[in-house]
Formats: sequence, structure tokens, C-alpha cells
Amino acid sequence: MPHFLRVCLICLSMAALSACKTNEEKADAFYQSGLELLEAGDMDRAAIQFLNVFQHDGFHEDARRKLAEIRLEQGDIGAAYSQYLRLIEQYPDTADVRIILARTAIDISNWNEARRHGQAAIALAPDNAAAQAVAVALAYRDATQINDTTALAQAATRARALLDASPDDEVARRVVIDNLMRSDTPSDALPEIDHALARDPESYAYHTARLQVLTQIDDMPNIGQQLRRMVALFPDDPNLKQALIGWYFVQDDLAGAEGYLRELAGVDTARIDGHIAVVRFLQNTQGPDVARQELDRLAAANAGTPNADVYITLAAALGFEAGDRDAAIATFEAVLSDAAPSDQTRQIRNTYARLLIATGDEAAARAQVDMILSEDETNVDALKLHATWLIADDRAGEAVLALRQALSQQPRDAETLTLMAQAHQREGNRALAGERLALAVDVTNSAPDEAIRYANFLLEDGRTAAARSVLTDARAANPNNVAVMTSLAGILLGEGAWIEAQSIATTLRAIQTAAAQKAATSLQAALLLGQNRIEDSLAFLQAEIEQGNGDVEAVTQLVQIHLLAGNLASARSTLNEALTRFPEDDRLQMLSASLFAMDSDFETSEAAFRRIIAASPQSEAPFLRLYNLLVATDQPAKADAVLEAGLDALPNSLNLRWLSATRYEERGDIDAAIAIYEEMYAANSDAVVIANNLASLIATHKKDDASLARAAAIAKRLRDLEVPAFQDTYGWIAYRQGNPEEALTHLAPAAAGLPDDPLVQYHLGMVYADLGQTENATTHLRRALMLAGDQSLPQFDIARTKLNEFGQ
Repeated sequence: MPHFLRVCLICLSMAALSACKTNEEKADAFYQSGLELLEAGDMDRAAIQFLNVFQHDGFHEDARRKLAEIRLEQGDIGAAYSQYLRLIEQYPDTADVRIILARTAIDISNWNEARRHGQAAIALAPDNAAAQAVAVALAYRDATQINDTTALAQAATRARALLDASPDDEVARRVVIDNLMRSDTPSDALPEIDHALARDPESYAYHTARLQVLTQIDDMPNIGQQLRRMVALFPDDPNLKQALIGWYFVQDDLAGAEGYLRELAGVDTARIDGHIAVVRFLQNTQGPDVARQELDRLAAANAGTPNADVYITLAAALGFEAGDRDAAIATFEAVLSDAAPSDQTRQIRNTYARLLIATGDEAAARAQVDMILSEDETNVDALKLHATWLIADDRAGEAVLALRQALSQQPRDAETLTLMAQAHQREGNRALAGERLALAVDVTNSAPDEAIRYANFLLEDGRTAAARSVLTDARAANPNNVAVMTSLAGILLGEGAWIEAQSIATTLRAIQTAAAQKAATSLQAALLLGQNRIEDSLAFLQAEIEQGNGDVEAVTQLVQIHLLAGNLASARSTLNEALTRFPEDDRLQMLSASLFAMDSDFETSEAAFRRIIAASPQSEAPFLRLYNLLVATDQPAKADAVLEAGLDALPNSLNLRWLSATRYEERGDIDAAIAIYEEMYAANSDAVVIANNLASLIATHKKDDASLARAAAIAKRLRDLEVPAFQDTYGWIAYRQGNPEEALTHLAPAAAGLPDDPLVQYHLGMVYADLGQTENATTHLRRALMLAGDQSLPQFDIARTKLNEFGQ
């Protein structure tokens, strides 16, 4: 046989043999190759071989494990988790994988997944120490959610025992650390945290816990050292740098803070971000003039470059804030007229747009934002402004899309997350809104504004314990923040947690600022009053005032406590004494006028309010108080005259316009009432009550499809709010849109909550009629007519017709 032919036959036979390999053999060949590469330390190529295994055997357990282990070793938690999930889908009773999944979920605070896999792991391996640690972590988590101190202590004791038996168990250690941090001696957590950091020196979670403990025990030198350590380890975290600057502030080391900021900024021609931080610092500490001098210096150092334009326009923006608006606008226009499209130019346009918004020229601002997005559709600042307008226009769905694009660029931007929450609320999805607000708190490390905003959201849903937890964390992260402490104190007072509230009052008293001292005085008085210690509260406030520590607000609080105790004469005596010291104070004058009314001296009260209005015609409160007084004393003509005078003096007053709309509605002029609410809504579309009233009037009194669609768009945000008036609005719109079943779920509780409102009863009766529940319909329609009396609204004629149809 010729040599060439012999070689060809050998090759063909080898190919045939290869082709005859089973999928199992091919999978095993790739797996063995992967093991060899892994042993040689080549994880990337080993991972490829393990992936090749799955082309021939998608259920290869060992290859799936090895690939997951590689991804875990490489720090790709998401990819590792995905592989372990696939493994557990194929082999659901694999206890060790369930444990890995549960512990990984705990690490990333995904408690739903932790519970799912943890409970399965505990069922499969109840005696496994790692599974027991997961069980303890879940029990501890549950106890923290409901503030069950007994369960917390029991879980912590079990965690301590597990950690003593297995010193490297990080799940048990985290429970132990958290429990120690919550104790009266949080410094006891430091050895455990340091032990954990010795094993994992770059753990952000443990470093943050260490910083929190140092903050709790007020160890200022070590706080600074810890912050510097964290800034070095996590240089891309802007919150850490800001916290270190804040530490310099607390130390009253402004020179040190400035030096640190300049060190971060680098040379004058470096990136602008760092230098802008220096400018802001100078503005806050030395005033706008010094900040402008710095900007002028930087503009000169960067002459001829795009950076110079940024510094020039920022200086103009400072001039705008100082009142030189025309010059500032002219500077921006001059710079932008010659500027080529660039990141710097788009930054300048964003600033210009915000200045235009401040001047009321929203159309011009929108044009600037549109120009930015036409050049760069991913520009985050422009997307945020665009989304803000979309939300205000009730196009929340489009806003969500824009904000998702912004988050893809900057996923830890708290402003974007907050806007996303607003958009979800407009859509009526409070669950998603809450998730975004919680994430904003997380990415800012419990910054005050974000924490208070989320806590208020939770309180609206009646989740007091969760709100308290959020504010407690915020207090630990911002130990001297007055707003956080007063918000937390408000919750504690409501719960009767006197000891914890007293601790806050003591802390506030130690902070030597006017805001802290005022808050301390108010809180201390409220503490005493909350415990029904009226005499002690009165004595405390009186002493504060006599010692010069109490201002007008303290006087007001003292007067109110006298009134609460039913002692009008003492209230008047206290107020008169204060008026001798502060004779021109409008708040005291208003309180005096109100006291005359409480004493049934209505003429003197009216005259006092009119004197205040004459002296302060741009003040809203006296118009409102006088109007209410005149209505209460059955003087409608005089009340209407005061309302008109108030609107002439303050045409943009939200409360006065509200009263005006209410008056038109009472008189049956619904179109006029709707027109006023439309104006109010355009000025403040975030106000839920305004949105409800406008949507309710439109849905109740307008019959065309366009009006109903507008009412539905406005009312989306009301869907998950358990407020009877809101439920009535949303339910009636659902009924008119042809969804009686959904309408019933909202209108039934609305009618129960507003049993004396004829229109609400009418709405529920009509829904029952539509659903064929004649008996229920009859009951509520009859009640509506009984409550309506001689009201002539067409809805009640419809109710009578419907009852006639029922033969009633």
C-alpha cells in the first residue's frame, strides 16, 4: 500500500474512533483537562474547559462545582452564585450547596434568598454547624425586624457558641458583632471585627462596622485613622472622602480639611472635579468671595482649555446666587455660543439649565437639556432633569426608563435613586419606591437626607419599627446631625421610649449650636409632657426662658402646655410677659390673637388678626387664621372678603388657593374649583392631597374620556395608599374605566372609613349595582341619598333612578 494512502487511512480511522466517543467520554476529557489546568494554577483556561463539559453533559455536578469555586475565588460573586443556583436546580437535595447559597445571600443581604436556601439546608443537614449558623442569622434577622430583644439575645448567645466552636465561621461572627454593636458597650465588638479583618483585610463591611463602633464610642482620633485607612483601600468611594473631610470639620481643623482636599485635587491643570470640591469647601467655610477668587485663579491657570470655561461659568453661577443674575446668564450664553460639544460643555449646559429653572424660564431650560441629550443620550445630569419634568407631567413610566439609563452610568447616585422612587410612587408602586429609597440610604451610608426621607416613607406605611431602625443607623453614621436625632426622637416619643429619647435630648444639649439647643429644649419639654409630668414640663420651660436658653418657640410651647392643662389665664400671663420682651414678634402676636378667640373674645381676636395683616401683608398665616375665625363665628361674607384680600396679596399661596377651591366646590361651581386645583397641581404636582382632590373632582364631575384618562394618570399614585379619600378616588376611577371588581377592593374600605360622605356611599352603591349585588347596592344608595339631603348633584338623581330600577 502506498505510504500516502496508508497515512490517510490511519487518519480516517482515528477520526472514526474520535467520532465514536460518547458524550460522557467527551465531557470527562474536558473535565480532566480542566482539573490539570486548575492544578497548574491556570484558572481562566480551566474555567473554559469546565464550560466545555456542559456542551456534552449539562448535568456534570463536579464540573459545575469546580466552575463555581473558580468564580468565587476570582471574586465574581454573581457568576459563582449563578453556577451554584444551576447546581441546586439539578440536585436540589445537595446540602453543602444550599449552605453556600444561603451564606452568600447573607453576605450580600439578600434575605429572601438566604431564607429560601437556608431553610432547605437546615432541613437537609440540621446538625451541620454551618447550617446552624445560617439558622441563627435568620432568627437574628427576624428579631431585629420586630425589635424582639429576647429573641435577639437568644440568637446572639447561640451565635457566640457556634463561633467558639468554629472560630472561622463568618456568618456567626457577623451576628456576634452586630449584637455587640447594639449593646451598651459597643467597643466590645472591636476585637471581633479586628479578628475578621485579619482574615479579610479588604472587607468593606467589616471596615464600615469598625468605623461605626468608633463613632458610637466617640473615639475621634481613631475615627480619623480608620477613615484614612478606608480611603486608601476604597479610593473610588466618594462618601468616605466626604466623611474624612467631615472628621476634619468636627476636629475644627479647617486647614487640615483644605489641605486634604487640595491634595486630592492635584495640580491646577488636573481634572476639575477635585478643584470644584476645594471651591465648595472655600464657599462653605470662607464665603463666596473667596470661592470666586479661587475660580478666577483656576480659570487663569487653565486659560485656553475647556476647563477654563467651566471655572468661568462656575464663578458666574456664584454671582447668580449673590443676585447678579443678568450678568451670570450673559456669561453662560457667551461661553456656550463659542463652545464645541464636549463633556465640559454639556456640564456647563446642565448648570445653565438649572439657573434658567431658578429664573422661571423652564422652556429655555428644557431646550438646553434637549440639546445635551441630542449630543449624549446617556448624560446623567441631563437625564435627571428630563426625568424630573416627566414625573411632573405624569409620564412616570417614561421617567423610569430615563432614570434606568442614568443608573446604568452611575448606579450609586442617590439623587437618581430618589427620583426613581418618586417615579414609582407616581405609578402607584410603593414597593418599588421603597426599594429605591432604601438603596439611596445604603449607597450614601445612611446620609441624613436619604435616611429621613426613607424613614418618613416607612412611617406613612405604618412601619414604625423599620423607620426607627433606619434612623438609628443614620444616627450612628451621623452622630451630631440634629435633623436625624429629632426625627428619631419623634418616633421614640410616640412609642413611649423615654430612656432612649432622653439620651437624644442629652446629646443635643451637648452640641453647642443654636439648632441643637432649640431641639434639646423642645424635646426635653415633650419628654416630660409625654410622661404626663405637666408641672415638670412647665417648670423646665420656664427655667429655660428665665435663663435665656429659651426663644420664642419655647414660649409658644409653654403657652400650649398651659392650654393643654386647661389654664387659659396662665397661658395669657406667660404670653403677655413674653410680649414685653418681644413686642414685634409676629408669632407671639398671632398666638395672642388666637388666645382671645379661645377666651370667646372674638371681636378683639378679629381686630388683632387684622392689625397683624396690616403690619405684615405678605404673611399667609394671619389671613388663614382670620378666615377660619370668621367662618367659625358664622360670618361668611366677611370670611370671603378676607380670602379675596389674601389672594390679592399672595396670589401664589397654596393654602389660600385651596380654601378658594373649596369655597367654589361648596357653591357647586366645580369648573372653577377644578381650574384652581389645576394651577396648584402645576405648581406642586408632588402633593398627594392636591393630586387626589383634582383627580376626584375630574372623575366625579367630568364625563368625557379625555378627562377620565387625565384623572387616571394623576391618581395612579393613590393605588397602594390606605387612606379612605384616596381609596375612593382611585376606586371610582377604576369603576368608570370598566373595572368594577378592582373598584370594589378600594371603595369598600373607603366607604367604611368615610361613612358620612354621601358621594363615597354613592360610588360604592353603583359598583355593587354593576356587580349585580342588588341588596348591597340598595343599602349604600339609600344611605347616600339620606346623607345628601337637599344637595342637587346629578349623582343623586342617578341614585334615585337606579333604586327605581330595583323597585325600591
